[in-house]
Amino acid sequence: MEDNTPDTETEEKCSRGKAVRAMAVSLILPCVLYAAIIAAAGDRIFPFSKVPPGREYRAALAIRDDVIPFFKWGTLLFTKRHLQKFYGASWYFTQARRGDGEAEFVAALTEALEHYPAVDLYLLAHTNKYLNWLEPLPETLRRRLRFVYNTGCHNQGQGQDWLALGADTYIGHPGKSQSPFFYFFLLRHWLHGASLGEALEIGNRGMKTKFRQVEWLSGGRYDAGHALRESAASCLGNEHLRLEDLP
Repeated sequence: MEDNTPDTETEEKCSRGKAVRAMAVSLILPCVLYAAIIAAAGDRIFPFSKVPPGREYRAALAIRDDVIPFFKWGTLLFTKRHLQKFYGASWYFTQARRGDGEAEFVAALTEALEHYPAVDLYLLAHTNKYLNWLEPLPETLRRRLRFVYNTGCHNQGQGQDWLALGADTYIGHPGKSQSPFFYFFLLRHWLHGASLGEALEIGNRGMKTKFRQVEWLSGGRYDAGHALRESAASCLGNEHLRLEDLP
């Protein structure tokens, strides 16, 4: 009589093979999806880039205002991993309501300014006055502020105030901006070694391309020219600054 009992060794090999394939897919799929997102945005992937030198001398803080959960999740996912990789220390805050988290933010900023000679701020919020939170800090600490990026609508005009407060460079938007299109390019290129002036140009150019694509897809109902005038970022201060530079 024929023995139909499964070969235990064969089953084990089959199970190991499935496990290896499942692991390979779990590792490769996120990379493929990430590459697809970058390609859709029309930007570089930076596959073999290194962290610019001086990571141990710089810190960063980012704050996201109270928006819908999907926007909070997307901003966190994109920003936090970059800051953790490219800075010696980083803090990320998400507000639960307008004006929330001032004490925690100022405490973390004070710690960063006391221990790191270069501190960058990413103000990922609608029209804001975070500037007021920093004014009480000692001038000797505020001088360690290096770069401030502000996504807020109509916040370009804060630039001179931030420079007077102690920052070396400030980037902001002039009107009712659609800054996420710009921020995607700015952060990636600045962290991978471009000067702020170069990253600014890349960000504005990439944003312009996206606006024109949306205009075409909408059959002209979306005004790309108006969106660009409201959103095109500008830089005050040292546009030659690179991530590895110290104040």
